[in-house]
This record gives sequence, C-alpha cells and structure tokens, in this order.
Amino acid sequence: MATSYKRESLTRDESRVTSAAWGGPFVLGLLVVLLGIVALGASFLTSLVSIILFGALLAVMGIAEIVSSVRMRKAGGPFWLYLLSGVLSTVVGLLVLVYPAAGLGAMTILLAGYFFASGLFHVVTSLMDRYPRWGWDFLYGAISILLGIIVMAQWPISAVWLVGTLVGIAILMRGIALMAGSLDLRRAMQQGART
Repeated sequence: MATSYKRESLTRDESRVTSAAWGGPFVLGLLVVLLGIVALGASFLTSLVSIILFGALLAVMGIAEIVSSVRMRKAGGPFWLYLLSGVLSTVVGLLVLVYPAAGLGAMTILLAGYFFASGLFHVVTSLMDRYPRWGWDFLYGAISILLGIIVMAQWPISAVWLVGTLVGIAILMRGIALMAGSLDLRRAMQQGART
C-alpha cells in the first residue's frame, strides 16, 4: 500500500513537472498572441510606440558609440569612424524622437523600397535559375513587389498603419510559434513517458 502511494505521488509530481515544462510557454504564447491582436487593432499607436522606441534606441546606441570612440582613441583604434557613426546615430535618433511622424514617413518609404527591391530580386532569380520549387519564390517576390507598390501609392497615409501592422504581425507570429513549440514539447514528453 505504501508503494502504490509512492508511485501515485511520483506520477503526480511528474505530471506537475510536465505541465510546468510546456504549460508556461503555452500561456506565454497565448498572451503574446493576444498582444499581437491588440497591436494589430491599434496599428497607429503601435506604429508611434515602435518609432519612438526605435529613435530612443538609436540615440542611446549613438551615445555608446561616441563613448567607445573616445576609448578607441586612447587605444589607437579607428577613432573618427566610431565618432562620426555615433554622432550620426545620436542625431538621427533625436530627430526621430522629436519628429516621430516624419520618422514614420521615412521608415515607411524605406520599407516600401525594401519590399519592392526584395520582391524584384526574388522574381528575377526565380525566373533565371528555375531551381526546384522556384514558383513559390516567384510568388513571394510578386506579392512583395505588389506590397511595395501599394505602400508607395498610399504614402503618406500608409505611414500610419504599415509599421504598426508589421510589428503586430511579428508579435502574433511569435506567439503562435511559442504555442506550437510548447505543444510539440508536450507531445514529446508524453511519448517519452509512454516508452
């Protein structure tokens, strides 16, 4: 009787450990998915917060580079390269913080150019090389070109929603990946317990 009680106690403890191993990441993934949905629903606010955070990080990075350049000068490193890079990063970061709408507009133009150029590259390489499953790469490139054209055609209005939408989608996908990974872990742990 004492042996069966010990076995039952061990089984409950193992069950708790198993639940903690996959349950925590699953709940975190669920919360991240909810945050992604909220970010998508409030894409303008998400865009504004993202660009302000980007400006702050750029300014802090610039200040760190300036400090690093002073240390480099004493050590005999490339002082001017780090100093100029730090000053540029600080100035751009501060400009983005002071004028977030202009920063959003500039970021939107850069993203539209990236989508168009990346899509064009994928279309051309998939048509020229015709590697296995080149059609999927061609489709990706065509959609990317179309997205770049749509964003540029709607600029400056697209500056209001684009960055926030992309950040929201990234957060949502990260949450889904966390949930899927935790469910895979649960399956693997259950299979390991059976064997």
